[in-house]
Amino acid sequence: MFNPYLYDKLAQSHHQELLQEAEQQRMFSQLPRRHPQLMQNVTRRLAALLLKLPISVKKVEQSERSATGQL
Repeated sequence: MFNPYLYDKLAQSHHQELLQEAEQQRMFSQLPRRHPQLMQNVTRRLAALLLKLPISVKKVEQSERSATGQL
C-alpha cells in the first residue's frame, strides 16, 4: 500500500545523501594534487628500506651474539 508520508521521507533522505555526496566531492576536488612521481619515489625507497631491514636485524643479532659469546 502506498504511503505518501513514507515516500516523502525516503525522497528527503535520498536527497540529503546526494547533497552530502556532492559536498564530499567538492571538498575532495579542492585538495592539493599530489605528484605521482613523488609518491612512486617514496614508495620505491620505502620498499628498498623494508627489504634491507631483515638483513640489518640479522647483523645486529649476530653482533649481539658474538659480543655475549653465544653462537
